[in-house]
Amino acid sequence: MIKMIIVDIDGTILHKNKIHSRTIEAVKYAKSLNIPFVIATGRNITTIKPIAEKLGVFNEGHYFIGQNGGQVFKYLKNGEFCIEYTDVLDNEVAKIIFKKAKANKIKVFAYSEYEKHAYCTNKMAAFTTFMKFKSKRQKLLSIRQIDQNSAISKCVCFGNSKNMKNFRSSIDELNLSIFDFSYVSNAHANIEINPPGINKAKGIKYICDDMKIDPKDVIYFGDGDNDIAALEFVGHGVAMINAKTKVKSHAKYITDLPVQEGGVGEYLFKNIFKK
Repeated sequence: MIKMIIVDIDGTILHKNKIHSRTIEAVKYAKSLNIPFVIATGRNITTIKPIAEKLGVFNEGHYFIGQNGGQVFKYLKNGEFCIEYTDVLDNEVAKIIFKKAKANKIKVFAYSEYEKHAYCTNKMAAFTTFMKFKSKRQKLLSIRQIDQNSAISKCVCFGNSKNMKNFRSSIDELNLSIFDFSYVSNAHANIEINPPGINKAKGIKYICDDMKIDPKDVIYFGDGDNDIAALEFVGHGVAMINAKTKVKSHAKYITDLPVQEGGVGEYLFKNIFKK
C-alpha cells in the first residue's frame, strides 16, 4: 500500500515550465485520500515555491526535499518556512573546489546557505547570469568572502567535456556527492556538487523516520542522475520514460508517458489509484 508519493520536478512533473493537468489532478486526488505528497529536487526553497503553488501543496505544513537531499524544510501555513536541516560544505573544501575549477577553466555558481546570496567564479559570465535568474539569488559573492558570510550548500559547475573530466578527477579525493545537472542539455559537462553523503534518499529517510512510514510503502518518480539513490531506496521507484537509460536501470518501474504528457499523473491513476 502506498503511504507517501514523492516526485522530482524538472523532467518529471515540469516540462517547459508547465505541469500537465493530469498530474495536478493526481495530486488533488492523493490529497483527498490523505496520502502525503512530497517534492524532492535539486532546487532551493525560493524556486520550489512556484511549483508547490501550482500543485496546491504550498503553505500546508508538508515536507519538501531541496538541494538534492541537502535540505529538508516545510512551508508553514503563515507563508513562512521552517528548515529541518541543511548540509553545507566545509569552507576550506569550498575554496579547494573553486581553486580546482579555475585551474580547469570551469565556471562555478554556488548556493549560499542564506537564500539570497550565491558565490561565483565569474560575475560577468553568461552561465552566472543564467543561474542567478534560475535560482533567484540577489547578490553574488566571491569565494574570498566566504569566511565572513554563509557557507555553501551546493555548487553548480559548467564547462566543456574535457575540462569537466579533468576537474572531476582533481576533486575525487574530497569524496563529494556529484550529480549531472538538470537545467542544461549537455549534462555530462555540467554537474552539481553537494557535501559528502548527500542524496535524495537521505531526505526521504529523514521524512519517513519522522512520519513513521516504511520506505517500502513510498513511491518515487524521477528522471535524472540525482534521482538514482531515491529510486533504489523506496519500495516503488518509477523512472520517467523520458529518462536516460542509466536512470531507468535503477528503477523498478517506468512510466508509459513522458513528462510533457502527464506521465506521473497517468501512472498514479492507472497503477496506484486504480481509476
